[in-house]
Amino acid sequence: MKRLKIRYVHNLSPLPEDMSPEVVHVYIDTLTDKVEMYILRHGFIVTDPVMHTIESRIQQIDQTTPRRGRSVAESVGLYPNVSPEWRKFFDDLLQRDASWAFLVPVIGTNSRN
Repeated sequence: MKRLKIRYVHNLSPLPEDMSPEVVHVYIDTLTDKVEMYILRHGFIVTDPVMHTIESRIQQIDQTTPRRGRSVAESVGLYPNVSPEWRKFFDDLLQRDASWAFLVPVIGTNSRN
């Protein structure tokens, strides 16, 4: 597998179908009490263990870092810019072949009576 190009974006365009398979878009939305994150790649979806690893890391950092009126994303270093530590973490995690599963498109069921 080629090395992936991880891009931290501020909006969700283009659609994953328009992206090259080696490009990953990481979009992080700031909410007060949680982090909303989208990791998009054409033809692939991040596996559940990878999302669990990311969620666990956010929770761990959030528990040890005072918020001081900031959102979770700001206090853990994901917003407004992704910190160097997070960039390394995402790079190490998302470059692994085991981090990705093929996205199987849902095709409408044809029920006949």
